[in-house]
Amino acid sequence: MKIEKYSYSKLDSFNTCPLKYKFIYIDQIRKKDESIQAFLGKIIHSCLEWIYIQKLDNKVSYFSLDQITNKFKEYWDERWHSKIRFYQFRHPKKLSHFIKQKKNDYFTLGIKTLVNYYSKYGPNFNQDVFRLEEKVEFQIKGFNFISIIDRIDNDGSGNIKIIDYKTGKKNLTEKKMLKNLQMGIYSIAANSTFPEINRDNITLTLFYTMNNKEVSIKASEFDSKNLKNQIIKNISEIKTCEETSSFDPKESNLCNWCYYWNECNAKTKDNPSLYLD
Repeated sequence: MKIEKYSYSKLDSFNTCPLKYKFIYIDQIRKKDESIQAFLGKIIHSCLEWIYIQKLDNKVSYFSLDQITNKFKEYWDERWHSKIRFYQFRHPKKLSHFIKQKKNDYFTLGIKTLVNYYSKYGPNFNQDVFRLEEKVEFQIKGFNFISIIDRIDNDGSGNIKIIDYKTGKKNLTEKKMLKNLQMGIYSIAANSTFPEINRDNITLTLFYTMNNKEVSIKASEFDSKNLKNQIIKNISEIKTCEETSSFDPKESNLCNWCYYWNECNAKTKDNPSLYLD
């Protein structure tokens, strides 16, 4: 029997819209659609991962800016597909020009982001990177969880830094980070992975690639007991919906970036987005 596993993404999907959760996790309706913002974010993630894999595995000690921007171009061309969307309220008159312009805008933004990162951290990238794309499996009050952590730094002196890359423009404050479910789950994952490390020595960091800004808090700042109770309550809500087969849609602005409009009984119009290819 397959063991049920939870994750931040799974809980977030339910909290955003129970019906969307049903489409993804119950009905197993998987779509290739993604926003141009999500696509760009994945490419930037991959480029940063590539840099530090070369450092860790191949002992590369120097990178030129051309190497990194060429890797970005390579990933962009390899992974571009016909289901990438851009959301806007009004369709332009000259659709073909708009599509070309927007695609180039995001490509340029990706290059600019990596140039700025290189200017601050290159050419040797001497951060204390320890692990990349780390898959962590752990339990919260008997429920199985899985998290994929973008990057873990270890300074060798008993200090661990959990880093999650963010490619959006809006930065959370430290106060809001303490209420962020993803960071809370990461704090539990970190405690499970490094049980010998004091929670005061585990830092959780959101790294915003658009401006190279870090927002950090200590794992010890989370109220672990209340956090776990909140997560269990969340799981109980999911299980109740599963037992009653009742998944109501929750409409919000986030619907504009949802690709299940054809399946959703709350939507009567087409998704207000354009395919960029």
